[in-house]
Formats: sequence, C-alpha cells, structure tokens
Amino acid sequence: MRYLFGLLCVCALGVFVGCGNEATGDGGSGGSGGIAGNGASGSGGGTEFLSYALMFTERPDETMPSLLVEGVQLCEADADPENCAMSDEFGAATLDVPADQEIMFTIEKEGYGKWVMADVSDENTESIAGRRMYTDAQLEAVAGQLNTEYPWTGGIVGLVINPSEVEGLTVAPVGSTVGAVGESFYYDSATVEYSLDLEAGTAVVLDWLLPLGAGGFTQVTPGVQQFEFGGTAGNCQASWAWPGDTPNTIRVPVREGYRTYGSMICTVP
Repeated sequence: MRYLFGLLCVCALGVFVGCGNEATGDGGSGGSGGIAGNGASGSGGGTEFLSYALMFTERPDETMPSLLVEGVQLCEADADPENCAMSDEFGAATLDVPADQEIMFTIEKEGYGKWVMADVSDENTESIAGRRMYTDAQLEAVAGQLNTEYPWTGGIVGLVINPSEVEGLTVAPVGSTVGAVGESFYYDSATVEYSLDLEAGTAVVLDWLLPLGAGGFTQVTPGVQQFEFGGTAGNCQASWAWPGDTPNTIRVPVREGYRTYGSMICTVP
C-alpha cells in the first residue's frame, strides 16, 4: 500500500486514462467514484471483451490520508474458467470480461469486507472506477449501528445515488424481493453513522466512499433482488447494477457474507 498521491504515478504510467481521485473529491458518474468511459475492447476467438479498471483504497482512520490497497482480488463471479485480477502496488486491477452481457463482480482481500456488484458490459458502462475497502474491524462497528451481525448474516445491500448531495432519497424492495430483506437503513450526516430510524436519506458528499452507501437493507436473502429509488430521486438509470423491470428500479446480486454495491444516476430537484 502507498499513499494516494501515488495515483499520480499511476496516471503517468497510463494505467487509467483521464484519472480522477478521492483527493480531488471527483465522484465520477453513477456514484462509483470513477470516470465514465469505455474500456478497450477486443476479440479473441470471435468473442468481444471489455476492460474494467478499478482502483482500491482504504482509510484506516479519519486522521490519515487514503492509502492504495495492493492484493485485492477482482473476479468475474462464477466465470468458467476462473477470471480474476489482483490489484498492484498502485491499488489498480484490470479485468477483461465478455462484452454486452450482464456481469457480476466480486472483490475480496483477507481482513477486509467482501463486495459483490453488477454491471452491463456495453458501450454505456463506466469501466474505470474506484472502490474504498473497509477492514473487518471497521465493518463490525457499522454492524453495531445497525443492530446486526458481522460477518453479515445473509447479504447486506448498500445503495448509492448520483448526485448524492440532495437529501430525501428513499429505497424500497419491489417485486419478489419485498419479503427477502431485513430492516432498511440510511446514512445520517448529522451523526456520521447509519440509522435504522430514518425514513429517507440525508445529504451525503461522495456516498460511494461510505461503507454501505447512502442507505440499504440488512439481512438480505442471497439471490437476485430488486430495489426502487424514490423520494427526491426520479428518472433514474442503472449505473453499477442491472436494469430493473420497471422505471427507477435496479436488480442486484446478493451473496452470503458480502456487501452488495448498487448505484443509480437520477434526476433530483
């Protein structure tokens, strides 16, 4: 791991084209902390591929600058044969996946919380992004705020909205997911903690950096679940997720013990 100013070296080496970073507060589109863009695609044996470039950081405490995290394993989930990449000393991992498909990714490193997230690997994808890793100890403290267990019981869903600075977001399970989730929660900007008591989201700067986004649900049954963004959010489009069955909804994968990351780009007042 190196301090985040090492990102300048990454940019110079051309790992990312048109880099953005946490130090500048550039949240990118879709609440993912990256820069919208298309990864290089190519063909091998007639199959088209799309490249995803992710950068992993952590912040051990609020008094320290962000660090780049080496040794994070980024995988195309359930791929046969296995398709994985490991983050290097600059926290960067690049993974080629089949183009024009619904893809599921997992992110793992010993001692840190595990992630699962989805995307559609087409020309509209945000193929360059950042993710902040949280240690098991940090997530255990978050679990205490939500009166749940860590490691997560079932899965836990943390949702992200772009733009994130407007309060009043609501999220709700829809369709077959209604009976498959536990309690809803939102991030409380006043207490700088998650709360089970809020009925809507608060204004959050860069919610994609938070351990569970702007809000979500505890104890979610593993499988594919669907959620609707509402309240002040409208005209939403799936970002890091699969499109839902109706407007303003997304489908996301949920796995036992993983944090599901799902995001939408919305119109807000």
